[in-house]
Amino acid sequence: MKRSISIYKVLGLLALLTFVVACSEGPQIYPKIKGWSTIDNRFSEAKRNKTSYALIGNFNFQNRKVKLPYSVYNIKKSKIISFDRQIKEYGNWEFISRKPDSILVEDPKDFFSGRYGVEFGIARSIPGSHHPDTLWVLLSNDSTHIVLNKLSSAVSTQLYKKWLESETEAGSR
Repeated sequence: MKRSISIYKVLGLLALLTFVVACSEGPQIYPKIKGWSTIDNRFSEAKRNKTSYALIGNFNFQNRKVKLPYSVYNIKKSKIISFDRQIKEYGNWEFISRKPDSILVEDPKDFFSGRYGVEFGIARSIPGSHHPDTLWVLLSNDSTHIVLNKLSSAVSTQLYKKWLESETEAGSR
């Protein structure tokens, strides 16, 4: 009897461990978004209260904190809008779902607050050129599309290989 109870305990612990590992798949996003990324302002835009804003600046994801841009450009008024962020001021972010990948951003100034779908890809350089590939991250929701760029030369070789693998898997679906 005691033996069967201990087997159930072990099986229960294994099931719990499996559940925890399955729930922690979200951090696979983190290696790809961590660190500094530059907003590609050709493809990035936010709409707030029927006003369109061009997005400019950088993001820096570090653990659960995110450094957000200091300003945006109001297209209609042709004017830069400053958020008056302090140098040490960060927002928060967290992974919230897998398939599709999603994160939640909390901005102290509210402009970037919201849930974003997350996609990854590679913009390949011209073969034979001396320019590195550009790794991109798309954060998007109903009102905001943010394309973040990272040069492949600025990320580890291991991460670059994983990025290539995930792009190959996505292409074969």
